[in-house]
Parts: sequence; C-alpha cells; structure tokens
Amino acid sequence: MKHHRYRSLLASGLLAAGLFSLWQGSHSSAPSLSGSIPPEPELNLTYDDPDGSGPRLAGEPRIRGELVLDLKDETTPRQLAQLQQRYGIESRLNSIHSGTAQLRLCTVDESRMPQLLEQLAADPLVENVAPNLVYTLPAEEQMAAAAMRTGPNDNFPDDPLGKFQWHMNQIRVQQAWPISTGHGVVVSVIDTGVGYRDYKDFKALEDLEKTRMVAGYDFVHDRPEAIDDHAHGSHVAGTVAQSTNNGKGVMGVAFDAAIMPIKVLSARGSGTLGDIADGIYFSANHGARVINMSLGGGFAEATLRTAVAKAHAKGVIVVCAAGNSGAGKPGYPAAYDGAVAVSATDFNEELTFYSNHGPAIDIAAPGGDTRNDKNGDGQPDGVLQNAPTPGQPLKHDYLWFMGTSMACPHVAGVSALVESLGVTQPDAVERLLKSTARDKGPEGRERGFGAGIVDAQRAVWKAGILYGAWRLGLGMLFLALPALAMLRRGYLLGLIFAFPAAVAASSGLFFLPLLLGSNTPHCWMWTTGLPSWGLHLLGAHQHGNPLLFSALLPVILSLLAVDIRPLRSLVAGLSAGWAAHLLFATFTGSVAVMFMPGLLGTLWMLGNGLFLIFLASVLGEEQP
Repeated sequence: MKHHRYRSLLASGLLAAGLFSLWQGSHSSAPSLSGSIPPEPELNLTYDDPDGSGPRLAGEPRIRGELVLDLKDETTPRQLAQLQQRYGIESRLNSIHSGTAQLRLCTVDESRMPQLLEQLAADPLVENVAPNLVYTLPAEEQMAAAAMRTGPNDNFPDDPLGKFQWHMNQIRVQQAWPISTGHGVVVSVIDTGVGYRDYKDFKALEDLEKTRMVAGYDFVHDRPEAIDDHAHGSHVAGTVAQSTNNGKGVMGVAFDAAIMPIKVLSARGSGTLGDIADGIYFSANHGARVINMSLGGGFAEATLRTAVAKAHAKGVIVVCAAGNSGAGKPGYPAAYDGAVAVSATDFNEELTFYSNHGPAIDIAAPGGDTRNDKNGDGQPDGVLQNAPTPGQPLKHDYLWFMGTSMACPHVAGVSALVESLGVTQPDAVERLLKSTARDKGPEGRERGFGAGIVDAQRAVWKAGILYGAWRLGLGMLFLALPALAMLRRGYLLGLIFAFPAAVAASSGLFFLPLLLGSNTPHCWMWTTGLPSWGLHLLGAHQHGNPLLFSALLPVILSLLAVDIRPLRSLVAGLSAGWAAHLLFATFTGSVAVMFMPGLLGTLWMLGNGLFLIFLASVLGEEQP
C-alpha cells in the first residue's frame, strides 16, 4: 500500500523547515542616512611602559590609564559584577556591538596598570587583557598625486583612467572577470571608513555609485555611518570593489562584491586596539566573508590575535598588510595565525623598498612606488583609486597611493572572486590563492614574495573551471550506478532525464564562460551546482547551509516522485550529482558546513554524500 498522504505531509514539513532555515540570517539592514559626524575624540596618549618588568616595552602608543578587557564569551552579568568588585574596577562595553564578544574597556589609575594586567590575565573569566594600544597608518601611505583626467573609453571596461592601473594588469584581473566578479560576497574594509554617501561636511565618491554597500559601523565616533574623513579607507575599498564599466574613473578587482565599511581609524589615521578588535568581531558577526586590514603595528597583542582567530573560525579569511617598515618579518595583525600577510611589489614585479619581507610573508601583490614611472606612462607608479583629497574631505580625486595597504586589497578582492565560485572555507581560499600565485621560487619565498604574486586569472580558473570539471567527473562516476541499472532494463529514456539532473547538481554548466566569451559571467544559476545556489540566493556567508549541503532536498523529491518513472530517474541523477558536490567539498575542504565545527561538518557532508549515492542506486532500479 502506498502512503501518498504520509509522504506529502512529510515532504511539506521538511521543505517548510528548510525554507525557514535558509531564510533566517539572510537579511541585512541598510546603512542609516541621517546625521553628521561629530567632532573627533582626542586621544590621551602615553608611551610609558604599561607593565613595569612585564613583557610589554615602553614606546608603544596607548591610551593613558585604559585597559581592554576581553572576557570569556559565556561570562554572565553576575560574574562580571563579581570580577569588577574583586579588582575594584568598573568596565564598559567598547561599543554597542561588543556584548557578544564581551569586549570591555576599563579606566584605571596608571599606577595600578602593572598589577591589574598581571592579576586579570590570571583570572579564569578573562580571555585577554591589554593596554588600549593605538595603531596608525604609515606616513608613506598618505602621500598622493592626482591623476590626469581623460575622456571616455569605448572598450570594456570603459573606465577612462583604467589604462593607468598597471596593478590590475599585474594580477590579471580582467582575464578573471568572465568567470567571476565577486557576486554575493561581502568584504569588510576595517580602516578609516569609506566615502560612500554625502554628509553635511563630506561628499560621496563618484566612482562608488554602483558599488553595493552593506551596513557597517564607525567605532571611532560610535555611530552606524562609517564615513571616511581621511582617504585611506576609500582608496582601499576602491581596489576591492570600485564601480567598474560605469564610464567613470577606475576599476576594482571584485566589482560585484559588497563593501562593509568599518571605521576604526580616525582622520589622523590612528585607532585603538579595542576598536580594531571590535571591528573584527562586528564584521564576522554580520556576514563578511573577507576582512581587509590595511593597518598594523609592531607589537603582538593577544586580544587582537584572539579576534583574528575567532573570525577565521567563523569562516572569514582575514587579509592583512605586511607593513611598510622594511623589516624582515610582517607586523601585526598580519603575523598572527589565521591572517594572510601581504607584501608589496612594484611595476617590475620586484619587492618595493618599503615592504616588510622575509619567509613569514604569505603572498605578494602590487603596492606601487609613487617615486618612479617605470612603465613610462607619464604618471607615478602608485596604485590608483578614487578617494577624498587628504585634508579636504569635501573634495575628491583619483589618487596614487603606495604601500602594503594598497597591496592587501588586491588579495582581498581576489579572495572575493574565489569565494563567489564556492570556495569559502578560509584555509581553502588561502591554499588556492597560494597554489595559483606566480611563484618566484625558493629564493622568492625567502625574500618575501611568499607563494608569489597573486594571480586572479589562475585563481578563478582553478576555483571555477578546474573544480567544476572535477565535480562533473565525480557526478558522472556516481551516475554510473543508476545508469547501469536503467540500461540493464532497457530504460534508455531514464538516462535522458538522469544525465542533465546529475550535471545540474554536481557542477552546473561551469564551462559556459569558455564557450560564450563574455566579459563577465552570465547568469550564475547556469554555472553553479545546485547545492551551492545559496551562494547567490542568500550570500556567501550562508554557503554551506546544512539543508542544502545534505540529502534533504533529493530525499523530499524522491518521496514525491517515487511512483512516476521518468521523475524517479531524474531524481536518481540529481542524487548522484548532489553526492558529487558534497563529497568534492569534503575531499577538498573548500566548504565549511554552517553551525557544525570542524570534523562534525566534514562527517556530515561525507555521510550525506554516501547516502545520496545509495539513494541514486535505489532509484535507478525498476520500481515494483
């Protein structure tokens, strides 16, 4: 006896649960459109030794008498009150967004700093405690020269100043765009803010008109609008995702990605440890998949190390400038585990005079050198982007900057291109970028090129075309089981239904960019395997949703189609392709399953993939 009603109710319930789970968390609020930036707070700086004979040395700028207290996330209000009473301190959240991360500030007498740093570090409720250090932008990066304006360009892209962006040619980004433009990925720019809208005293940048923005935050002034009153953050954001092919200005690496503006550095180019850590937590908790930090300092601090590690654990790749001091190792946060340290190259693909270097560098990218014109175009060999005029935020221009800060967003942009193709686990993104970089050999790694110069074309080829071919090959392998059963029974019509379903689920028509020769991808639905449709329906931060990366939907369809022979064959092919997609992600580690840490997520995909192979085999048999 066939239980049609039971199967229909079960399928409906499962589908409703799935849709609800996919929907939750997929909405983000738009930036507020009111108000103006208040006066910038003055920083009460000191350079004194904060912990006496402890590990921290004098000379690092910090806020006088202020501690950053990073409590364990599970600390209760009662435990917090007891801790404050125990040490005779009062604390406050660093911002309105600090509650989840338990990131707090304490104002104390300078004479108590050494004792409190030692006592609080040993308390079981405290994850990290540190002086509220101040980070700044290197002075060299604030040098700029305006570009000569030119007429429109009829070619693709039609950005008239794009011909001066030698750095985009160096990473071969235009050759990557037919495969990916970064759609569905949010890149957080933790910097001086971004000039994305008009204010009373600030003017929106013209070449961000088509760049998608998601809600960020200004931790310097404690407000939602993270407006750039410097220039650095806008320049960095432009390299990541400047509006492209809009007949204005210049181009960006991943122009279909969205920017999350996070302001942690003031108009002076400086910011506190508390605000920077807060910005990292905010980004990871609000949907960013890539964090760009073109900032740093020379001192290692556990609070920032923990913030980077937690963002990485949440599936965010953290890309950091290596630093501009010419040192033989990267600065911080670039040197932390979980961060990608980026050195800077010039037009001739040599390390720049200012770039930090050495074997600890992960990868290199163009950072420019405004002192030279090695390409002979009559312009400085800096990195060119639209930015406010330094010191005159009501004005803006197209400016050349140089620095590892400028190299960093090239790598962040290529990360977004790769994530848009379904490689979203941060370690997998880093491995892919390194494996496709233009290698400078063992000597280059020792000098400071890391894995080599980031190469957008090779990265998206591997993530989109090569990985697509592997998924398709696995799909055809798994399809062989139900296909043999159909052939054994002479049911050739079944193959006509099963084959396209297996292709759609395993890889989609990943090869279309090679056939159509377009400048940008056609509809992503045709080139993405079905389990990864959440990338573009919900955003990259929802990639790896356990309802799509499971057997759920094929099982529902099998319940509905079990009595209809052609549809049964179709679902058999779908199950084989779905299994290929899941098992490829398992073998390569390219996707992390949401809500499931590490090994549990791997076992989830492995178990569901193997079950789907079994389901495809069963469905391929002739029904009774």
